[in-house]
Amino acid sequence: MKQEVLTGERESQNNTQDYVLSISGIDCPSCVSRIEDSLNAIPQISKANIDFSTNTLYLTTSDLNLASNTIKAVDPKVTIAPFKDSQHNQEPQASKGFKIAESVFILMLIGIFSLCMGILHFSSFGEQSTPYVYGILALLYLVAGKPIFLNTFNNLKNKIIFDENFLMLFATIAAFCLGEISEAVAVMLFFRLGEFLESKAVQKSKDSIQALLQVIPTIAHKKNGDTLQDLHPSELCVGDCILVKVGERIPTDGVILQGKSYLDMRSINGESVPISVEAGKNVIAGAINTNAVLEMRVEKEFKDSHIAKIAKLTQEASANKAKTQKAITSFARIYTPIIFGIALLIAFIPPLLLGDWQDSSLWHEWIYRALVVLMISCPCALVIAVPLGYFASIGYASKLGVLFKGSIHLEALAQVKNVVFDKTGTLTLGNFEVLAIKPSKDFSKDFLISLAVCAESRSTHPIAQSILKLEAKQSWHIESYEELSGKGVIVHCEKGEILAGNERLMRERNISFEAQDEAYTIVHIAYNGVYAGYFTIGDTLKNDSKESINALRRCGVEHFAILSGDNQAQVDMMAKELGITHAYGNLLPQEKSQKLVTLMEQWKGKTAFVGDGINDSIVLRRSDVGISINTGEGGNDISKESADIILQQSSLQGLVNALKIARHTRIITWQNIGFALFSKLGLIVLGIMGIANMWVAVFGDVGVALLALLNAKRPYKND
Repeated sequence: MKQEVLTGERESQNNTQDYVLSISGIDCPSCVSRIEDSLNAIPQISKANIDFSTNTLYLTTSDLNLASNTIKAVDPKVTIAPFKDSQHNQEPQASKGFKIAESVFILMLIGIFSLCMGILHFSSFGEQSTPYVYGILALLYLVAGKPIFLNTFNNLKNKIIFDENFLMLFATIAAFCLGEISEAVAVMLFFRLGEFLESKAVQKSKDSIQALLQVIPTIAHKKNGDTLQDLHPSELCVGDCILVKVGERIPTDGVILQGKSYLDMRSINGESVPISVEAGKNVIAGAINTNAVLEMRVEKEFKDSHIAKIAKLTQEASANKAKTQKAITSFARIYTPIIFGIALLIAFIPPLLLGDWQDSSLWHEWIYRALVVLMISCPCALVIAVPLGYFASIGYASKLGVLFKGSIHLEALAQVKNVVFDKTGTLTLGNFEVLAIKPSKDFSKDFLISLAVCAESRSTHPIAQSILKLEAKQSWHIESYEELSGKGVIVHCEKGEILAGNERLMRERNISFEAQDEAYTIVHIAYNGVYAGYFTIGDTLKNDSKESINALRRCGVEHFAILSGDNQAQVDMMAKELGITHAYGNLLPQEKSQKLVTLMEQWKGKTAFVGDGINDSIVLRRSDVGISINTGEGGNDISKESADIILQQSSLQGLVNALKIARHTRIITWQNIGFALFSKLGLIVLGIMGIANMWVAVFGDVGVALLALLNAKRPYKND
């Protein structure tokens, strides 16, 4: 494979490159672990991570050929290709046809096996037919066991001995030696059936994740004069003018120039009600145009668009595996050899201690029991069902507009007992209104407005936007602009220096002013070192804030707090309305982080912080679980980068859904772990006692795994 055709490359100083590759032929999470371990053990490979849910390999290496050869050595049927090649639909169709053929083939083998059993036990053909029937059974064993033989052979070449393939092969060959031919064939046949059903269940779950990536637009119509040129969205440049036809997806983020329509946003944020757009409105990639042709201007390159970032987060989520998932993978590595050792003890110790060691029937009995234990003990139910539970939940959450950056954050959220909120844009609408304008005695109202509009003209903060709605009588050229996080702005224009911000900014600049004790946001204005007046800015709670917090209480969240840069009176008023007892105002971003640490030390359990802006990025990183809520503001991109979980809607109901999904997933995970371990333990005891035979062992392996898979695919239902 030539390196230059691969996508997602980034070269570093030591000649390593980052690759994003499509990987196919992987059947189970244990195969993923084997390949990852083999790749990460090579000095030329800095990092290798496989996203099992999307069949994607993230690789950092200086020798791609070595990596490819290593993968082939571990599992010859696994192939890698440039990621762009995986976007075509031919492979899924071929895979679907293969699955149908495989199911027909296995059913045919089962039919032949059933016929053989009927001849042996219920027919009048007599003993003369027995050799032929056993010959057919031996052939069935070889045909049904071919994948197991090949997997075991490849594993042995790579010094991997103890896995489910080796256990089944060893147990069935031993059963043949004991004369239990029909049971050995049954075990191999139904193990093959179980593997097939498990792969179908896993694929269905993976499809739910891959369906999220189908929202990525694939075509754009660029205007070149009077003609249209069809391009991939990645070929568009900022400033290009494009047309979006009815039924097509918005190809990249931009602004509407002409036309009026409704956009279906369900695949982006789970919002079922279409939104109306017209000239001047911003739109994001992936939304479906439902009514009329739209003409728009490209504002962001496709790689920087909202949908491209979301797709990247979805694809890379598997790198952050939950602790439970990692623990199960590690447990499976030592579990299988331990069970093999126990089976050997069961086979040899009792005959030596309980009777005549030359008694062949006694040896036969205990070796048979050991084989039953060996078959029951395969770790498939744990190795497959646990990660599948996380896949299903992450996929379902994405449909509701909740993006987890990895199963580790899903697991952490389930343990959250405390939630801390930013105020503006998180608990409130962020739609500020100027309620009052109070100039000082030496300034007119119109001049105060002109000063404020000049000062806030380059700010994207919602408070600034409310001031910019006012009509300024005068305007001046801005020479310099400085934004002080958590304080305000300092602007130098042709008229002089203008300060706009909170009390802290006024005090730091030694401005003489009278503090206002109001339950609203106050923006103070100073001009050339003289206090010019203030604006009273009002904001309102979101309609669902109170209801969502009550829902979080019902979910078991014990403590709530608000950390805000607004004045204390405003924060106290909001907290009282929401029933929150811990409310802190007048905080800078660093002070928010310090206060969060203090609260985390006081409270038991994990603490989540929910915020929406640039000022929240420090606190989002410091919390146990950082949650970014979408407000549509430019600064929201910073909070998304810092957060562990992204709520794509502005409603706090998304947080409630995320918490319920996380706790449901934790319950399902431990149900599967408990069910698999206790059911297998019970069957092992029955096997040692001689009550369970190989037919029960088949259920103990395949049946338990399938039941655990079905339970893992039972996602939280949104009430």
